[in-house]
Amino acid sequence: MDTKWKKSRAAAGFLAFLLGISMLLEGALYFGTALTSSGSRRWISDSFQADWRDTTEFQGFISARLVQLITMGAGGDVFGDINGYDGGDWGLRDTKVRSLHNVMKEDLNILYRVEREGKELYSNSDTLTSSTTAAQLPDGYGFLLQFDGAKVRAWRDGVELDIYGDGYYRYQNIDEPYQWYVPGYKNFTIDEAGSKVRVTMAVIDEPHIFIRGDYGNSGAKEYNELYYLKQNLQIYRETILAHAACMGVGGALFLVYILLRKDKQRADRLLARGTGRIWFEAKLVLAFLLVFFCMPRTQYLGDVWQDLVYSDTPQSTASGSTSAATYDPETGEWASVEPVYEYDYSFEQAIGIGTAVTTLSENHGWLLREYLPQLADHAPGLLAVLWGLYLLIINDWRYNKKPWRHGVLGMLAARELSRPIQKQMSRLAGLTGLTFGALGLVAGYLFLVIVSNEGWPDPLWWYFLVLGPCMSALLLLVWALGRQKNIWTDLGALANHTARLRAGEMDRPLDLPPDHGLYQLADDLNHIQQGLHQAVEERTRSERMKVELVTNVSHDLKTPLTSILSYTELLAQEPLNPPASEYVAILEEKAHRLRAMVQDVFEVSKAATGQLPVKLERLDLGRLLRQTLADMDQAIQNSGLALRPSIPDEGIPITADSDRLYRVFQNLLSNALAYSLPGSRVYLTLTVEGEQARAIVQNTSAAELRPGVDYTARFVRGDESRTDGGSGLGLSIADSFTQACGGVLEITTEADLFTATVIFPLAR
Repeated sequence: MDTKWKKSRAAAGFLAFLLGISMLLEGALYFGTALTSSGSRRWISDSFQADWRDTTEFQGFISARLVQLITMGAGGDVFGDINGYDGGDWGLRDTKVRSLHNVMKEDLNILYRVEREGKELYSNSDTLTSSTTAAQLPDGYGFLLQFDGAKVRAWRDGVELDIYGDGYYRYQNIDEPYQWYVPGYKNFTIDEAGSKVRVTMAVIDEPHIFIRGDYGNSGAKEYNELYYLKQNLQIYRETILAHAACMGVGGALFLVYILLRKDKQRADRLLARGTGRIWFEAKLVLAFLLVFFCMPRTQYLGDVWQDLVYSDTPQSTASGSTSAATYDPETGEWASVEPVYEYDYSFEQAIGIGTAVTTLSENHGWLLREYLPQLADHAPGLLAVLWGLYLLIINDWRYNKKPWRHGVLGMLAARELSRPIQKQMSRLAGLTGLTFGALGLVAGYLFLVIVSNEGWPDPLWWYFLVLGPCMSALLLLVWALGRQKNIWTDLGALANHTARLRAGEMDRPLDLPPDHGLYQLADDLNHIQQGLHQAVEERTRSERMKVELVTNVSHDLKTPLTSILSYTELLAQEPLNPPASEYVAILEEKAHRLRAMVQDVFEVSKAATGQLPVKLERLDLGRLLRQTLADMDQAIQNSGLALRPSIPDEGIPITADSDRLYRVFQNLLSNALAYSLPGSRVYLTLTVEGEQARAIVQNTSAAELRPGVDYTARFVRGDESRTDGGSGLGLSIADSFTQACGGVLEITTEADLFTATVIFPLAR
């Protein structure tokens, strides 16, 4: 439970850090863009005005509409420069104005009346006149503006507004308090044509959408600029509040991260463990791709730079022609046409690096203001870049020390490897990866060239960027294949030599050229081979000496033992009185036992050194067991145990030495008769399983059997407290003789149940 809680805290800490920073950064980009842009600062101020008619956007819109209506009344070009009221060809311009009026009059958010020399020219209201007062406005219209040919007066909710202030128009910066852009200032005069025009405007309090269906001509039309202006102010206010709330939530999450910063480090370590498995070069490529695809396009910076250059360029270097509008006689409407400019770029050749640096240093604030909106518009991409770099670079380098060791650079350095073959193969892989990485960059460059429709690079670049790396990769591949061939050839020789060592061939060493990567390994193997050869020789010499010692001792003991036995038998024939006669009987018994022990030691030693003479012949294993039981019948009767033989009648042929195998079963049965629980049963079973004959002797031990004891070892007894009886060589002799005859003796114990199994393959 505690581990799950720690994991939950780590995950919560990291998520709080990620979301908190993301929200704060997104809000900072938004407000940074808004506060560094004069227009956005004005919109922020306007969107929080209590009355939307107090905004500079409203004042600017009404000023522009008034100028437009004055121009219409004066016969000016409504599609051209709005500052020029005087017209030229009245007939042509009247047609254009009528077309505009037909659209504007449907927008009842603004009621207007335009008169010229007392004659009504354009109007979309039957109740509005040049003498209408604020109190006479229709319901829902609280703003009134009147132009009398010289001055402008305006009322909002019956209160007259101060339009001209001190009488001078000096609005130059958008951050300054807004002034009404209308004629009537001492420095903003009106021409003769405009002075003959009278305009009255009434503005609705709550704008609505007005649409006119013109389906017989060009479909539905609308002219609801005022409605959308108010809606945009409201939307902008909601957007600001949403970003402010987002920053508040981000700040709260950041405080949560501060409280869980130690738990967040566990998440960082877990992430670093995952990124640590990625190659260092792959992480760099991923980081580059994130920056390239998720950040604002680089060509935008080029446009900004071009604007900077143009702003410092003399006017004579750029020329252009404009067309204001074109008239369609079929529809009776005018369509505006964007100006078409033609620039002379020859001046760019004269701009040096010094000029560029100077321009950039003088306009760095302007560049920031121009680039910030791009960052704000690409906030998701910017956040992807931020967290991608955090995971792949910052966090990875923080917890994975020297991350460049895991990758192509690490393969080339191979500092953590000690063997020459390891360094050789590591550097080979590193060079291959480096070359194919370069080819990947070339392919990526060509892909970008094709996608951007820039055509193919010139031939020199083609040969340098494509054919050069391709030829280098081909040469490296040929070289790598040659080195790899040497390695797999040496590995084959090493494997063959290991197989020869396993087979016991220790005379011929493995020879490899000193410049091959596996030379050191081959040299170490040769030293191991030499050590094994010496160890085998020493062991063989030691075994030979032991056999000679046992043989000599056995031979030296046989002569005195024979004399002892002979004189003991002579003493036994003499009429001796007790206790002398008893002493002679004990002496004879011990002498016979000593002779048997010497003979057992002698035979075990010969069997261990492979010098035991064996005469293999085909025999019936069942018949051999029955003969052994017959010979030991008296001993079985005297033991007080019940023997339960199970020997099939049909013959079971095997190949073995009958005398040696007879001794094996004699020892096994003697061991069972000697050490079984009194009154228990001994089982002798002969079966055939597959291609094997299995003779099994089972008995219940009188003494507790210790687990994990090798009872076929020399001088091992089941009951260590016993000081008389056997020599501890019976099972060892049985195991040695069984192996000498080509069989296997298996000894298993389960609690006090002792099982001896003799296994021989069936004779064919």
